[in-house]
Amino acid sequence: MTTLPRLETIAAGESMSNDRVPAHIRALQIAAQAVGALAVGALAIGALAIGALAIGRLVIGRSRIRRLQIDELVVARLQVTDSLTTPSTPAVKNDRAEKPESEHFNQPTTLDRAFNKLFGLLVGFGLGLPHNYLLQVRGRKSGRVYSTPVDVLSRDGKRYLVPPRGYTQWVRNAIASGTVSLKKGRRSEEFGIRLLSDDEKPEILKAYLDRYKLTVQRYFPVPAGSPTETFRPLAGQYPVFELIPQR
Repeated sequence: MTTLPRLETIAAGESMSNDRVPAHIRALQIAAQAVGALAVGALAIGALAIGALAIGRLVIGRSRIRRLQIDELVVARLQVTDSLTTPSTPAVKNDRAEKPESEHFNQPTTLDRAFNKLFGLLVGFGLGLPHNYLLQVRGRKSGRVYSTPVDVLSRDGKRYLVPPRGYTQWVRNAIASGTVSLKKGRRSEEFGIRLLSDDEKPEILKAYLDRYKLTVQRYFPVPAGSPTETFRPLAGQYPVFELIPQR
């Protein structure tokens, strides 16, 4: 019949041990638990944002590919109609020549810019896939540092940058400065760059499209999986950089 007093004694001892814990220790414990909960919540939100961004890019890419296919079909029908109804006339030289391939640039939409800013922010915090980095380059005129998310291609022990939109502003800034930085979270590394010749580009362009086709297919007129020779006529439209680590 002594069980109840013993239990009361144990409970009283536990209560006394809890009362002996200093107030500031309790506060630190509560604060640590709160910080842990916030960190888990931030990671969950970041993961959801990356997933939504990837899905958004995929949807936009597919819609653009479909629109390009429709546009090509309409243009082809118009050309056939013109050839049947318009008499042949001598060719007239147009004084306003088109931009050369070396100045090819796929202008981003407002939605593209918003996605890039959001994704760049997440990569800057250290989120994203292993090949996602935040590229930083100094402006050739303003001197300011500009940032944009990029996919880095690793191949045969080397690393490459392929701007799928062509000769963007960051490409021109990189050519002018000769160096770029890749940032992810707290880590940042500076690289020298080497602009590949057109003869070197086809294999890199093919590898880049094959690996990242879900997000970059919309920028290429040939489908992923095409043979290397298919990319040779396109080499002038896409600058390709080899990243050279600075020691």
